[in-house]
Amino acid sequence: MTAKLLVVDDEPRTAELTAEILRRAGYSVDVAGSGTEALERVRNASPDLMLLDYEMPDMEAPEVLDSLRSGTERIPFPVIILTGARHSPGDQVVGFERGAADYIVKGTDRQVMLARVRGALRERAAPAGAVVRGRLHVDAAKGEARLGDRALKLERRPLLMLQLLASHSPEVVPRSELLDRVWGSTYSGFEHSLEQAVHQIRRELRERGWIETVRGIGYRLVVPTRRSGTWTRSSRPRWPSSRSSSWTTTSGWGS
Repeated sequence: MTAKLLVVDDEPRTAELTAEILRRAGYSVDVAGSGTEALERVRNASPDLMLLDYEMPDMEAPEVLDSLRSGTERIPFPVIILTGARHSPGDQVVGFERGAADYIVKGTDRQVMLARVRGALRERAAPAGAVVRGRLHVDAAKGEARLGDRALKLERRPLLMLQLLASHSPEVVPRSELLDRVWGSTYSGFEHSLEQAVHQIRRELRERGWIETVRGIGYRLVVPTRRSGTWTRSSRPRWPSSRSSSWTTTSGWGS
């Protein structure tokens, strides 16, 4: 089924250029020229994803996000903010806190933009529900992760990556699958982002041994078990039944 996208931008030329890139990628795309028009279109027919300009004459992106949420916990579809100048960390934090799924700076390579769109749509289609592994509790749909009673402060992609690793534990998840499922692309340019996500997860967990690197292949989540006052790994590495290979592992912090 073709995903229905809504592009919201008060600059007609920019809006049509973005819409045409998305149409050529196989999406059904409508265009709204203001925040007010976008909200009216959503009331008539909710899109599968919205690309929203940050600064418009009638409403800025955070105001549109507040109206879309309308007192509920979550916006019912992913919203990616498109911005020219408003992409400072402070601006992004405001957007994420109001429910934005991602930020794209105008002028970004079209393949990167399409990868972000695919990733957001894939996340929306993923089955909801928390994953619990030992003391670790992850619910990406609610934007939550905990280790015991301690909340883990993770950005969206590290959170999605942690849930994916937890749902496959103790199997190894290849780097290519992580890139495809979390970033929406196997483009090698995202490799550094993947490594940064692993670093952020390990830093928040504050305990060695949860995320294990499988050299040259990927990562797996290992649930420690307590024995004689120390934590040890609870199981040996295991591939999914459809995979087989010869490999070595390391439980160090390198990625």
